[in-house]
Amino acid sequence: MPTFVYLGNYTALGLEGAMRDGFESRVTAVTDLLEAHGGRLLSMGFCMGEYDFVIVADIPSRRAALVAPMVAGSAGTVSVATIELISASEMSEIASMAKDSQFKTAGSGSS
Repeated sequence: MPTFVYLGNYTALGLEGAMRDGFESRVTAVTDLLEAHGGRLLSMGFCMGEYDFVIVADIPSRRAALVAPMVAGSAGTVSVATIELISASEMSEIASMAKDSQFKTAGSGSS
């Protein structure tokens, strides 16, 4: 199952709700939402710095991976960036394809 990373920030409304309900409630809500679409939460942590939280989850498809940020984002409580992780073996396959590819760089002369 593909693994996805979600980097998120709370809106003022979202932070107010998380403070009121407890941050554990956010982990439960995320777990429930992911599981409802065939996913599995691997880790969720809260951050200092550019992001307020990071979620790592196994999700069955790209389409399913976009459900959670769409639902939460449309509620106006968070903004989320979604990143699909690529395994080392998959990267090796891609590198092999790249080695066999031809590419003419801009300015390298006429065809």
